Amino acid sequence: MTLLELLYHKHEEILHDAVTALAKAKLPHFSSFTEAELNERFSRLLHAVTLCTEKNSCSELAAYMNLISDESFDLGSEPVEVQIMLNILEEALWKNICEYVGGHKQNAAMKLITAILCSAKQDLIDEYAILERN
Repeated sequence: MTLLELLYHKHEEILHDAVTALAKAKLPHFSSFTEAELNERFSRLLHAVTLCTEKNSCSELAAYMNLISDESFDLGSEPVEVQIMLNILEEALWKNICEYVGGHKQNAAMKLITAILCSAKQDLIDEYAILERN
């Protein structure tokens, strides 16, 4: 299985792993959300990651990270909580890459996912810095 096949066909497994891990993290901002709301947030985030993977570009995720940053900032959430959410998604993706992506394709898949999410983390902190200045 390739990375894109994983993202298309194992979407629900990735979401389950991410939502379960985030619930265990007990982050103040996210603890008020229901499992369905967390699933929806991760689903939108995973969709943006999938688009970035398809297009080999981080532009889809950059736009979404600006939206997440604005929303989180307005709710009084610290950027570390969103950073942890991104880390949890990355761990869920890596776990599923290890399980489903062919051995010779795993390193490239992990490298691409890491690059995409690293860019998202940079966009997050950049947007927070702008919001804090205003």
